[in-house]
Amino acid sequence: MSDDLDEIVDNLREPTSWIRVLFMLGFVAVLYLVIAPIVLVLAIVQAMFSLLTGESNYNLRRFGKAMAEYVQQILHYLSFNSHDKPFPFADFPDLGEDEQNDSDESGNSEEATPAARKAPRKAAKKTTAKKKSAAKKKTKSEGADKKADDAKPSADAPESD
Repeated sequence: MSDDLDEIVDNLREPTSWIRVLFMLGFVAVLYLVIAPIVLVLAIVQAMFSLLTGESNYNLRRFGKAMAEYVQQILHYLSFNSHDKPFPFADFPDLGEDEQNDSDESGNSEEATPAARKAPRKAAKKTTAKKKSAAKKKTKSEGADKKADDAKPSADAPESD
């Protein structure tokens, strides 16, 4: 029992353990006080892009992916799954151009430029707009025809003098 107690005391006197605990506290503070608000703003801005343009912003998606990788590095360090300290003691997760080939949520490849990815969607919107416009014109012309028919005396209706 005395050997176990001596080992615990030796571990408590080990400066590397205390340094790691201090780093862990620092990373927890960074995680909640810095990264959480950034992710919240990122989500709000991305939602606004989606509402206004109909699709998400490519650069914000990449930044969000880098932030997710950074949070993963912090969690690995906090849970002792890694002894490597995350950024700023290591490089910030870099999502190079080779990683942009991942599939997005719709299963489309992201190899094309953002403008090229947007082109089919715009064409589909134009086609839909044309169909709606044609349907509106058809409805108006049918309504005008019906009004014209109502204005004409019917052959079956008796004429009144």
